[in-house]
Amino acid sequence: MLVLAAAAAWAGLRSEADRPPPDLRYISRASIQSLDPAQMSYFQDIEACQTIWEGLTQLDARTYEPKSGAGYWPAESSENGRRLVFTIRSEARWSNGDRVEAHDFIRGWRRAIEPGTAEVYASLIADHIAGATEYLEWRQAAMNTLTVIRRLQKGSPIRAETLGKAIRSEVGAPLLKLLPMAIPQPVPGPQDKFWERAVEALADVHTNWKALGDALLDTHIVEMEQRFARVGMRAIDNRTLEIRLARPTPYLGDLLSFSTFMPIHKSIEILRDRYEGRLLGELGVWSYDPQWTKPDYHKNGYPGLVSNGPYVLKEWLFKRMLRYEANPYYWDRANVRSRTVEAVDIEYQNSAFMIYEQGLVDMMVDLNMDYRPQLLRLAREGKRKDIHAMPSFGTYFLFFNCRPRLNDGRSNPIADVRVRRALSLAVNKQEIVDNVVQLGNPVSGPLVPAGQIHGYESPKGLSYDPDGARRALADAGYPGGRGMPTIEFLYNTESNQERIVQALARMWEKELGVKVQLLGKETKTFAEDQSEHRFMVTRSGWFGDYMYPTTFLDLLQSKNGHNYSGFNDARYDELLAQASRTEDPAARLRVLSEAERHLVEERIPVLPLFTYVMIYAWHPNVHDVFVNPRQQYPTQFIYVDRSAGRMQ
Repeated sequence: MLVLAAAAAWAGLRSEADRPPPDLRYISRASIQSLDPAQMSYFQDIEACQTIWEGLTQLDARTYEPKSGAGYWPAESSENGRRLVFTIRSEARWSNGDRVEAHDFIRGWRRAIEPGTAEVYASLIADHIAGATEYLEWRQAAMNTLTVIRRLQKGSPIRAETLGKAIRSEVGAPLLKLLPMAIPQPVPGPQDKFWERAVEALADVHTNWKALGDALLDTHIVEMEQRFARVGMRAIDNRTLEIRLARPTPYLGDLLSFSTFMPIHKSIEILRDRYEGRLLGELGVWSYDPQWTKPDYHKNGYPGLVSNGPYVLKEWLFKRMLRYEANPYYWDRANVRSRTVEAVDIEYQNSAFMIYEQGLVDMMVDLNMDYRPQLLRLAREGKRKDIHAMPSFGTYFLFFNCRPRLNDGRSNPIADVRVRRALSLAVNKQEIVDNVVQLGNPVSGPLVPAGQIHGYESPKGLSYDPDGARRALADAGYPGGRGMPTIEFLYNTESNQERIVQALARMWEKELGVKVQLLGKETKTFAEDQSEHRFMVTRSGWFGDYMYPTTFLDLLQSKNGHNYSGFNDARYDELLAQASRTEDPAARLRVLSEAERHLVEERIPVLPLFTYVMIYAWHPNVHDVFVNPRQQYPTQFIYVDRSAGRMQ
């Protein structure tokens, strides 16, 4: 059956086209979710981004320190590092031969934060570029108001909360004038019952809602450009870009190589969505035809995807394959070793590894089969020299739901920090690593992977202490687990998580006498349940986006969108804020270390378990795969010695 599945997967791919074999072919992690740099969040998407795009900086293939990319690094710095001026390489070119200019970076960065295009990583720009957060808050307020007006125009239902947010902002003045009822003082919060009555009152108002909405949108577009001019990104000229930072950012060189900070070619404007000729949609949304990332998309004379990295995307067969060819205009094209590359998508890992074993591909990244421990053991014995393991800059951890009540209104026992401490102390992490995962993962006490950030002192975190766990649970009012509600443990079934969560459940039941209900969900439902806090405990994991503690610690900041625990701690937020204001690099790291200690030893909204280990496979004739904790391997440096023959 496995042989047939592998053969079918490979035959389906090869039957798509009669194309010559590439210089390098590898099996990628998973299917591409998006090739839009503004909307990427998955490893495989970011991997593709760094193949076809290049930021102001890039990361050195061996050291992973930032170095010059499309711009020169380090940049000219002033005002205690808060103002930087970048020079764009004169030889930096787009794949159609156009020069890469400072305006291209502003276009890319602005897209990444504008409502309508922005996704989860918009915060990387908004939190670091001066004035960006204020600009976005103003934009969102206008969109709230326009949403109310357009829904009134169409006779559609309006959420009371949306109306409350709209009228509470300065942009909501047109609605405020039409509201046929007085607003009490102080102004009610957006979720107050008052706004339900206000929605009903506005629905009875007779006015030309379309004209009102169009006038507001026109005024907003003019003011939008004036306000964006205050955001800390400016093209001094075609080759000179000025950045103003909201706070000292010692990891900026690393950050600027990330997918969210890619430039975008001006041809995308051909596909911009416009409302009756305006620059924005009718709700003030800034968006584009989502097909713009396809190489063969030519609507309205669009030339197809234009990029500026070492490769050009020539073919994209969804859920099958991406084919790249060396960018003839790339400034460092002489050092692009493989001229053609194919990234193959095989749904099932066992089938994928069989295709690799047959020599039909050169590499396979991020192996995730059940028999990985056996492969790794053979590699350590010198019997599989093609198998490689690397601890990553990523942590496997649990989120505890810290909200006082669960979504169904029940009291939440996990909201008590003593219960969270008991659950944490009852876990034997080393046993999980040795007997369940079996990949040699380093056990994690802190959330930030220990020893990977120079100059950062990690806190110890909590260790296995079953007696202390029982005392903590008794202090919380549940001696021996008596009276403790069943713990609902959410996990995703597609990622081979069952053995880990089952081991955790057994430890809690054995050491604490509590009952655990395992709730396995497919990935989409699992993600929805996490974001809506429909759990008591849930498994999670995070890989750092840049080499600095905040890439992990910001997850638990009270307003962070990834804070699925609902953790809201004033001292923790203040420590993060204090660190952001601290100019001295060493002092800043000390503050962050204290913030992490407070997090993992005192308040405990998360339980770090272990550092991820990633496993790769490549044949002995594959050279210059620079595996590193960030799990990024610049494809342009990899080459295959075909002297013994070529793949078919």
